[in-house]
Amino acid sequence: MTNTSTIAEANLGVREYSVHAALAPFVKSIWSQESDRAILNSGRERILPDSCVELVFHFHDPFLTLFPDGSTALQPQGFVVGQMKRFLEIEPAGRMGLIAVRFLARGAYLFFHRPLNEVAAGIVDLEDIWKERAHELTERIALARGMTERVRIIEEALIGLLAKNGHFDRTVDRCLQLIDAEHGHMNVAQLAANLGVSNRQLTRRFQHTVGLSPKEFARVSRFLHVIRCLSHHEPRTLTETAIACGYFDQAHFNHEFREMAGMAPGEFFDFPNVVF
Repeated sequence: MTNTSTIAEANLGVREYSVHAALAPFVKSIWSQESDRAILNSGRERILPDSCVELVFHFHDPFLTLFPDGSTALQPQGFVVGQMKRFLEIEPAGRMGLIAVRFLARGAYLFFHRPLNEVAAGIVDLEDIWKERAHELTERIALARGMTERVRIIEEALIGLLAKNGHFDRTVDRCLQLIDAEHGHMNVAQLAANLGVSNRQLTRRFQHTVGLSPKEFARVSRFLHVIRCLSHHEPRTLTETAIACGYFDQAHFNHEFREMAGMAPGEFFDFPNVVF
């Protein structure tokens, strides 16, 4: 008899760790998840765009990823999830065991030395980015004697990468601050003018360092704002929420919500296993 279970039956350990001071300006969180046995028939978890870039290491069995177009793929042992414009779904395919770093939009590019638009909207094997170093790091994490050691290995690697990259794009950082302050409800041409750069230059630099264009990132920011309003159950109708969050009308709101979340706004309240 195999030692398997559903998620409800398994003993899951989910933990979040304090972030090293050198990484704190660029890393939102470091977290891990581990089960005590293989998990079957658990159902899918839907991941919505969250404006972050995530680095994930599996030290047990990788998950299955289900894409909006209906295709599926087994996740690599180590991989990067770039800036998302649409939802993804994941499902355990054995025993859970992973540790992940969630990067803020302002700083992920400092660790990958590759234009982030090349890894946006998908899952990219870490070996395609870090080459031989990725295999070595993934193996060390898998063989580590506990989560404390795994966190140390990851932090040492990230601090080393950060020390090699002295360029921080302050124009893009200011652009991100302005987008966040207005919850994505802004004109990109006016934003570029305020920052003293051309629209084309801002778009190129933003795509390189963030992974999306300013317009695309503003859409994600606006979507996240409306999701937070809905999840807090603010006393408004869906139309009132849409207008308050910068959508032109209910039709515009419905279209963008379906595009990013794969569901109608009204389904959000009852949709199972949604993460953002």
